Amino acid sequence: MAVLTDTGRAVRAEQIENALASVRMEGLEPSSEGKAIFQRYVDGEITNEEMGREIDNYFDRKY
Repeated sequence: MAVLTDTGRAVRAEQIENALASVRMEGLEPSSEGKAIFQRYVDGEITNEEMGREIDNYFDRKY
């Protein structure tokens, strides 16, 4: 788990909010499981790479 400063956490939160805004502009809304994965990234529990793998695994299970 990464130890994040408040600034690091804020940067991650902004990255996720920007990504979600883009998805929502397409008329989509992430699942609760997707949002939970994103929150783990913001909280520093997982890296960007781990987040990508978890999202890929989620889609593999779902579809």
